[in-house]
Amino acid sequence: MSYIKGSRTNLGSQSASISTTVAGEGEFRTAYHGTYCGGQRNQQEAICKKFKPKYARMQNEYFAADFEVADKCIEIAEDWNRGCAPRREIQITRGDIQSTRDGTKYLVEPLIRYFTKFTSNNGWISTTGSADLKYMEAFAHYSYHRSGGQLLICDLQGRYRKDKWKAARCRFELTDPAICSRQRRYGPTDLGEKGIESFFANHVCNEFCSHFGQTKGKPWSRPKHPKQWFPLSEGTSMLSSLHTAQLSTKSRTTFTESMMMTLAEEDEEEESDSDSDDYYMY
Repeated sequence: MSYIKGSRTNLGSQSASISTTVAGEGEFRTAYHGTYCGGQRNQQEAICKKFKPKYARMQNEYFAADFEVADKCIEIAEDWNRGCAPRREIQITRGDIQSTRDGTKYLVEPLIRYFTKFTSNNGWISTTGSADLKYMEAFAHYSYHRSGGQLLICDLQGRYRKDKWKAARCRFELTDPAICSRQRRYGPTDLGEKGIESFFANHVCNEFCSHFGQTKGKPWSRPKHPKQWFPLSEGTSMLSSLHTAQLSTKSRTTFTESMMMTLAEEDEEEESDSDSDDYYMY
């Protein structure tokens, strides 16, 4: 039985012409329009993401983990694709890093149109109640079950691609997923065990959870008593490795207080950044 590959790549296109036109903004990065130069995606539209000045100090840590995150997500997506319902396969975008002459690093990926945010890495889940959202929640739950409770794929965002001419090309296309893991090995968007718990504190299993594979009809595993540890936010949450010790805190009150102190310190750094007005805020 054939299945859709779990990866969506630049297809050999090694560079892109980066525009100054902003395509979108988030908490940590600004995204610019771009156009691929050469390769199989020659002249196709690209999206080029760079960190804001305030968070530039985290870019090396993020980029070091980015491909490891993508590869693990692709591995799990390919397992999902082997057993899921037809036209519910998932592809994970795997971009490339491009550096400009001044040393600025961009993550360059194929453009995804009609972008939707399904979940974040801090426990936030969209409230649309759509079938697409239910599949994304099920995929996140599947990643936890498949890994034996060691990790959770989260921060799911992208689109469901419909092709009325070729049904076999209908699929989910996702970008920038995060992984929360018990060992916190996947960079600053990995919120550790507390990130895993926060998802399950808000996730209600639906008809697509446990619907295929050897466990079909049996409940997938999940934490017994999950708690919500972070402020719920549609935006992605990042925590530098310098603050990893905070994630071992058992008391929610103590943890919340320590996180507020961390955020206050970052706000002070932003106010002292004289160059911040020269950039699009994202």
